[in-house]
Amino acid sequence: MPLLPKPPDHAPPRPASDPLYPTIFHEGWWLDAAAPQGWAEVTVTAGDRVIGRLPYVMKRGRIAGATCTMPDLCHFLGPAVDAGKGAACNRALRRHQITRELIDSLPPHGRFDQRMHRDVPDVLVFAEAGFHTPVQFTFEVAPERTDRLWADMRDKTRNIIRRAEERHSVSDDLTPAAFAQFYVTNARATGAPSYYAAEALDRITTAALARDRGRLLAARTAEGAIAAAVFCVWDGTCCYYLLSMRDKGAENGATSLLVWTAMQHAAARGLIFDFDGLRTRGNRVFFTGFGGVLHPRYLAQRQTMAHRLWRHAGAIPGRLAQGVSRQG
Repeated sequence: MPLLPKPPDHAPPRPASDPLYPTIFHEGWWLDAAAPQGWAEVTVTAGDRVIGRLPYVMKRGRIAGATCTMPDLCHFLGPAVDAGKGAACNRALRRHQITRELIDSLPPHGRFDQRMHRDVPDVLVFAEAGFHTPVQFTFEVAPERTDRLWADMRDKTRNIIRRAEERHSVSDDLTPAAFAQFYVTNARATGAPSYYAAEALDRITTAALARDRGRLLAARTAEGAIAAAVFCVWDGTCCYYLLSMRDKGAENGATSLLVWTAMQHAAARGLIFDFDGLRTRGNRVFFTGFGGVLHPRYLAQRQTMAHRLWRHAGAIPGRLAQGVSRQG
C-alpha cells in the first residue's frame, strides 16, 4: 500500500474564507454534485454586488406544500453574508438586515429546515420571523503540531490507535466507486438501508477528489481487506469528517486510526477538524476521545399550519397500529 506523507510538525497559517462561500457546501460545484436534480438560491445585492445568498432545494409535497431544505450530503448551509467592514455592532445590524431580506425572498413553501454553518453566530432574525431555532453541537479540533494533538487526546483513544496501527495499513488509493460500494454494502449489513445511494456517493466523492477538496482513506488488514473507510472534505477554514463506514466484523480501532490520520492532515493544511455534528451518545463518547472543543450549530425550522396538520394526520395510522399491536 502507498505510504501517506508525514504531516509537518507545525501548522501553516489558515487561509481566509470568502463570506459568500463560507463552506464547501455553499459552492456551486458541490451543490451541482449533491443536487443533480437542481438547486436554487435567493440573493441580496448592493448595487451590482452580491452581499448575501441562501442556497436551497425544494422537495415537492403533494398536499401541504414543498419543503425548502438542504440537498443530501450538504451537512450545513444557511445564509452566506458579506456584512462589510466597520464596528462589530454595525456589521451585526447589516448581517441581520441581509438575512431578513434573504428569508423574505424565499419562494412559497410548507416547511423550511436547514442547519446553519459555523459562521452564523446567532439565529435571532429567524426566531423573530417565527422559526423554531434549536441547537445541535459538534466537536472542533484546532490545527496544532502533531505531538500536541496526540497529547490532547484521551489515553484510551491513543491506546486504541496504537493497537490499530499494528494490525492495519492506511492508504488513500480507494476509488470513489469502491468506497460507494463498501459504504452501501456495510450499511445494509447493519439491517438498515444506507442513508445514501451508491450513485450519489460516487458522484460527490469524484467531484471533490477531482478538485483536491476531499480525501478517501481506507484502513486495510494484513490480508488487504478493507476494515474501515472515511471521506473528509475541506474548504478554506475546516476539514469535515463527512462519511465513515466500518466492516461489520472489524474492530472499532480501524476507524479511530483513520480519524487520527485525517486530523493530522487537516492540521498540516492549517484547517480546523470538524467532526460534523453529534447525533447520538455513542458519537459524543467516541469524538470526545480525540480532544477538541464543543461548538453549537443552530437550526432554523418553520412549517405552515397546513403542513403541520398534514404531518400529524400522516402519523395517526402508525400510532393506531402500535396501539393495536400492544393490545394484541
